[in-house]
Amino acid sequence: MISVLQLYAASPLRNFSYLIYSDRNGEAVCIDPYDAKQIITALKKHGLKLKSILNTHEHPDHVHGNLELKEETKSIVFAHPNARGKVPGMDETLKESGVYFENEGDSLVAWETPGHTECHFCFVLKSEKHIHSVFSGDTLFNAGVGNCTRGGNPSLLYHTVKNRFYSLEDKVILYPGHDYWENNLNFSESIEPTNHNITNVRSIVESKVKDTEFLISDFGMEKKINPFFRLNEESVRSSERLNQEKNLSEEELFIKLRKLRDNW
Repeated sequence: MISVLQLYAASPLRNFSYLIYSDRNGEAVCIDPYDAKQIITALKKHGLKLKSILNTHEHPDHVHGNLELKEETKSIVFAHPNARGKVPGMDETLKESGVYFENEGDSLVAWETPGHTECHFCFVLKSEKHIHSVFSGDTLFNAGVGNCTRGGNPSLLYHTVKNRFYSLEDKVILYPGHDYWENNLNFSESIEPTNHNITNVRSIVESKVKDTEFLISDFGMEKKINPFFRLNEESVRSSERLNQEKNLSEEELFIKLRKLRDNW
């Protein structure tokens, strides 16, 4: 059985890192290390040996802990082939559908997901028949999607999100690279002010202990509150923020929403 440990670093960007590990053999991989000392402490606490570091993409806040963690654990650093020279300590390249951890029938598989940058992978934890969870880096967030302002392409991001994630089962868990709940819910509510699901989720988020407890969503929840998953809902298409642009295609609407969020 594979377990997941979510680690939060209260940096200005509210980073999440993840340890994916097996209780049975004590092996682990780390996705997007930010605070190396925090991760090393967690490894020692749980009696784990780190095999590899998996970077979703090349941005500094996702590779910040690479070198210190690599030196301490002697683990191998994997990243997108086009990120070589941009990712500290990079050893090996990630490959589409490559398996980077497995135990007792579960596996961690890489999906190439360009859009936020052209060098982005997400990771899915799956069994033979079902996907259990997605580690989305900066492609997907709770109630939002990644920006495209630092080497990204919103059209490419639309096709990635549509082709990779729209059809996932409701019960699939989302593990993003940052805690952006508050701002994303505010934006979602500005698009759909009468969506009571957003209000309900906000209440849950606000009940959590700040910087200590975090609401973990699934794709069923995202389909109810995330405007980028609700492009064909009349309440989104008729939103006052869109200035009556009701005849936009899905892609055009996605890009319009992303531009609005950029200036939010």
